[in-house]
Amino acid sequence: MEEIRWVLIISGIALIAGIIIYEGYLKSILHKTSKDSEKIEPTFHTKSSLDSLKTDEGQLGAYSDSNIDIDIDIDNHNINVECDHVITVRLTPIDSMPFDGNQVLEILNGNGLYLDESGIFNYLDNNKTKLFSAANLFEPGVFDSQDIGNEKIPGLSFFMLMPLSSNEINAFDEMMMVLKKIKTSLKAELLDDAGSTLSIQRERYIREEVIEYMLKSKKNSPTYD
Repeated sequence: MEEIRWVLIISGIALIAGIIIYEGYLKSILHKTSKDSEKIEPTFHTKSSLDSLKTDEGQLGAYSDSNIDIDIDIDNHNINVECDHVITVRLTPIDSMPFDGNQVLEILNGNGLYLDESGIFNYLDNNKTKLFSAANLFEPGVFDSQDIGNEKIPGLSFFMLMPLSSNEINAFDEMMMVLKKIKTSLKAELLDDAGSTLSIQRERYIREEVIEYMLKSKKNSPTYD
């Protein structure tokens, strides 16, 4: 009986030791698996995926001291601006849901903006002078005049190119008045060129920049005796 008791004790100790060793082995495997699962695979962006994040003329900024060329290249999805200064204001949905193309067309037309053959909306004054324009905020920048009703538009970029043949400050005030109407109709929000909310203070600052541009242009204009 004594021998059987010792055999059972030794067998129990061996069993327990085996269990402990096996548990340690399992933990080492699980730990290694856990570490491997935490590895983050590198993400590679193709040129096309990076291009989809660009905003074309929305990159221009609210006020620029450099001369910029303007040209609409529909085939290559480029909108280049030719002017001394450009004022840019963005309009985006509050709920992040893209605008319906038909709704955009109807509301912009109702506020005096009409789509031309190049795919850009233009606002003309009573003298048929273009005061400001509107483009798609994202590529390709221009709208498909034949199929805009089926488009889902993530945002609009309104821009005024200076100099104008008319009074720039009056044009800016008129642009802001029209944009606020469109904002209400589309249930959207206005942003500055950097994508920040266009506050009253920011709007006043941009307006002051327009005045500064006008004064500078007048000062640099040639005078004749």
